[in-house]
Amino acid sequence: MMGAANPAASNKTFHNTADVVDLHLSQSDVKGYKIDATGALMLQLEQVERSIDAAVAARKMELRVVHGFGKGTLKEEIHKMLRKHPLVKSFENDYLPSYGWGSTLIKFY
Repeated sequence: MMGAANPAASNKTFHNTADVVDLHLSQSDVKGYKIDATGALMLQLEQVERSIDAAVAARKMELRVVHGFGKGTLKEEIHKMLRKHPLVKSFENDYLPSYGWGSTLIKFY
């Protein structure tokens, strides 16, 4: 753990493990209502925003967002959001054995 030798060096506690947010929608996510692609995209982007807020509040250093492959629309919209986010240090399309290349790893300041 960084800072363990000198706890006074920082009053922040960081957790090094990346949380995983799976954005695949199920029927329970939409409460039985049919939604179009735009509505689904909006729900998923709102979930990313909430997950970033929660990760930052919990002083996490990383967050993995599983967006899948598809046509790439969700990944592109997530990456647009991340480029503008003031607390995002970096992000990259990343491989995860259980999801393949359908995830983005986000690192925070």
